[in-house]
Amino acid sequence: MIQKTINNDSRTTLKGSIIAALALAVVGPSYSAELPATLSGKASDALVTLATTGNPEPLHAELGGTVISSEDLQRKANASMRLQNTEHLAPKALVTPTGETYAMVAPIITKDNFILADRQGNVLRIDVGDSEGHRMPFVVETIVADGGTPWYVEFWRWITFQ
Repeated sequence: MIQKTINNDSRTTLKGSIIAALALAVVGPSYSAELPATLSGKASDALVTLATTGNPEPLHAELGGTVISSEDLQRKANASMRLQNTEHLAPKALVTPTGETYAMVAPIITKDNFILADRQGNVLRIDVGDSEGHRMPFVVETIVADGGTPWYVEFWRWITFQ
């Protein structure tokens, strides 16, 4: 009788564990809670432009704020997330009226990543989802190299500021 109770309890615990694991697998990670409201849903053309070319002007026209040098954000990004040795931010960043700062991660390793410093000082690496084809921003947890953009294409974009 005692052995039957132990076996039933073990089965119940095992079933509960399996159900919990399946629920977590189906739900998966949720990035929208970590992103500010400006990044929920589909990325605007202006945000894609910032993430793929480094040009903050279209996003500036969309959100307002001030275009600044990205030096301070570069230091914060290096300190908190340790950018790859070959990575740097585009020369310009956008500080929005709500206090968020956006700057492109130069496309040496990836084509559509940018750094976001939120109002609380959290620094996140965001993929705008352009090279994936869905344009749904998400927090980058693991950098996946997609070949980047050739240096001469980026050089042309930066000197013509497209």
